[in-house]
Amino acid sequence: MNFFVDYIAHHPSLLAPHNRLTEDEQDDLFSLLNQPHLPDTAMTAEMADGYLTACAIGPHPVDTAEWLEAVFGQTSMPACANSEQKDRLLHLLLCRWRDIVHAFNPASEPGLFQPMIGSVMEDEHIIPCRLDEDGRRMGEWLGRDWAIGFVSAVQRDAVWKNLIEDEEHWPLMAPMILLFQGYDPEDPGYRLDEDEQVLVRLVSALHEVSQYWCRFGQVAA
Repeated sequence: MNFFVDYIAHHPSLLAPHNRLTEDEQDDLFSLLNQPHLPDTAMTAEMADGYLTACAIGPHPVDTAEWLEAVFGQTSMPACANSEQKDRLLHLLLCRWRDIVHAFNPASEPGLFQPMIGSVMEDEHIIPCRLDEDGRRMGEWLGRDWAIGFVSAVQRDAVWKNLIEDEEHWPLMAPMILLFQGYDPEDPGYRLDEDEQVLVRLVSALHEVSQYWCRFGQVAA
């Protein structure tokens, strides 16, 4: 049996009804996914949030065990400092997953989803934007890790090509790609770091992508 499936089966409280994660709980999730006991392959909380978002709005359901394995980068359970921390970490991840799924439910009220994006350390934030010899932005920027997680989930599922190769709808991916690259190669004068509306456009695009896949599924059926 899958380690994650077995663990959840023996800890039904992890799936108990919950309220949306509070800011304090989100802070706990950031801290728990940054503890030294976890493998180097584990995602940061921000990466995990982007990954889970792509899984939640994508073309088909993703099993809990599958995305947990992706988040931790291994098929075995994460090694936390103690069992209480492990339970807390898994509980918060599962709650965040349900928060995201609920936010993109067509019957939900708009405005429920907000990406879980942290701040950028000043010494890692290179402004103005500088590119390396391969044309990639150097340093860190707002939303970088979140976008890395999102793109990672997209790359794992070949069905996303239907959207990316759709001439009419592929621009829906623009806000996600912008955060992934950190700059707009077609607009040298654009400054991502000064754009106060970039996250607003991101959330709007995510809802439109979710609706795209709903329509895609109906056509495929």
